[in-house]
Amino acid sequence: MDANLLDELIYRSWSNAGRRGVRAVAERMFVVGRLVRVGDEGRHHVDLLERAGELKGMLVEFAMSPRFDTELTAVIWQMFPGGVVSDEAEFTMALDHFALQHELRSGGTVVEAFVTANPELPEVERDMLLGWRDVVEGIFEVRGKDRDAVLLFNFVDELTYRTQSTLGRKAFTPLRKSMIAVGRVVRIGGDWVVSGNLAVFPASARDQMLAAAAQEAMRNPAAAFRNPEKLAEARRLMTDQHDLFVELFGADLIVVPASEVSGKVTEFYHHVARQVRPDAEPPDPDRLGLDDEELFSAEHVAIHFVPGEGLSFYPDFHLVEEAFANPALLSRRRHREALTDLLRDPDTSPEPLRQLAARDESSANAAFAKLLKRKSFRWDVEGEALLRRHKPGYFDGLVRRPPTVPPMTAPWGRPGN
Repeated sequence: MDANLLDELIYRSWSNAGRRGVRAVAERMFVVGRLVRVGDEGRHHVDLLERAGELKGMLVEFAMSPRFDTELTAVIWQMFPGGVVSDEAEFTMALDHFALQHELRSGGTVVEAFVTANPELPEVERDMLLGWRDVVEGIFEVRGKDRDAVLLFNFVDELTYRTQSTLGRKAFTPLRKSMIAVGRVVRIGGDWVVSGNLAVFPASARDQMLAAAAQEAMRNPAAAFRNPEKLAEARRLMTDQHDLFVELFGADLIVVPASEVSGKVTEFYHHVARQVRPDAEPPDPDRLGLDDEELFSAEHVAIHFVPGEGLSFYPDFHLVEEAFANPALLSRRRHREALTDLLRDPDTSPEPLRQLAARDESSANAAFAKLLKRKSFRWDVEGEALLRRHKPGYFDGLVRRPPTVPPMTAPWGRPGN
């Protein structure tokens, strides 16, 4: 990318730092995060420490090359309307995310493309580079220091990260116990290191940051479920909530007019809350996150409490029900697309189709025979294989969707634990 063009785009009004070349910012950004540990062999430590810094600098140059100019510029304009950045930490986080995690239109990430473009790299360096994709974004409380590292407790996943800096312990001199740091860390070898800049806040901001962490955990449950104990606890809670959903509505899948979705979900969560506190107030519908345009543009929506996962919503599910009842309707585009989408979406549970087939297996045979143009299709023989082909994650466990409601446990409420 042309540095002058990007400078003009990004730093026109950088009030707190003046005009700085983007490469200078990027180089500082990637100086943090060079420290590497490979096993306990000290002789490799220093060599890889230096090499990691070189590779990160090369990766930044690669990410900012003309090859990715269009996508990087689009990301910048999306994150910073008008192309104006007033906070260096926000920009370094954006560039760090682009280099390590952004899904390219061609598939894969920039760091993966970098590894592919440099086949001469030894295996240990390739593994190290690809390991940088495992980024932990968190709101951390400083719990103490351990020689040249700082102990950061992540409010989002409730795990502690022993984190280092290539600048050595002096990089953490301003940090004091109970202060809050917001940022990203990556694993290199056996340790974690800061990737990008840390935004530091006083200990007095703890309550505000706890609220922000709770919102992040709800918005991105997968981030909270890096902690296997939280994942197991959430699955137990999901089992209880599944039973409560069935108790309230009579089944774990119901179909309602789109206009009633918000009310039904509010009613359910109010029912859950009353199990803990009988006088609990109903939740605010505006905070339920039901703002999907596709959801409310549909005529009817299925609300499904997927065992072990939580609530899922299937717009126009009534069309699928109609197609099972009368397979001739699959000649119509809307009915055919509704069934095709439900079948082929790898992230949608296979349970809705199983339930429809269980109602009337002969209807399932006829519906899929017409959809697949295979007159001899039999659900009892081929149904599970069909689901496995289109939804492999639900069979091999590799991409099973995490529960939608992460539990918030005790350590959040007690500083210094």
